[in-house]
Amino acid sequence: MLYWPRLVSRMGKVGGLRDVFILYRRQPVGIRFFVRMRSLLCPMERLETLVPQEGRILDLGCGHGLFTNLLALRGPDRQILGCDPSAAKIGVAAAAGLSLSNVRYQVGYLADVSATELDGITILDVLYLLPPAEKRAVIRGCYERLKPGGVLMVKTNDRSPRWKFAVAYGEEVLMTKAGLTFGGNGLHFFSAAENRAYLEEAGFSVRVVDLNSWLPYPHVAFVCRKLER
Repeated sequence: MLYWPRLVSRMGKVGGLRDVFILYRRQPVGIRFFVRMRSLLCPMERLETLVPQEGRILDLGCGHGLFTNLLALRGPDRQILGCDPSAAKIGVAAAAGLSLSNVRYQVGYLADVSATELDGITILDVLYLLPPAEKRAVIRGCYERLKPGGVLMVKTNDRSPRWKFAVAYGEEVLMTKAGLTFGGNGLHFFSAAENRAYLEEAGFSVRVVDLNSWLPYPHVAFVCRKLER
């Protein structure tokens, strides 16, 4: 039986994060705790509104699938693929999304994704794990897989204000050392201006969305559109 939520989130849309948490109810307590903490550290409900409401969407570096499953619940006209190099995380994500008809998961990297002519790609808190050359390659690969007019939505942390960046950086050091985040290549945080330059270099038109709030994280998002040709 397919699961579709009946609750309405505070933003007035069907399928809020509380509905997504229900999908993880059979996971071990450690996983349930982790996805709830992840939801507190990233404004996912706001980010979902920056993603096309229909079409084929790739969530790159999807982890346990929290944002991927949110996209599926809130957008029944979306067909979503979640991709992550961690087989363990993909196992959790796939189990949680088993009852959703519009989401599937794949272990791997962008190079392993065969889909092209995508309507949207999302990357949340991943690019800072990549050295500059790899960052450029991933952004260019996203550009090539999108259809003209398609949207790449990137969320990361800015380097200012400094005190917020210090909190975010310290947290990521702990996460990578604990093995909860893949950080084999070190941490490579860029400023919002530097990230925008990389995205524009690949051919995108870029809109910067400031996500700063009372939380001690310098959240920033980039809504990048592949220009029509």
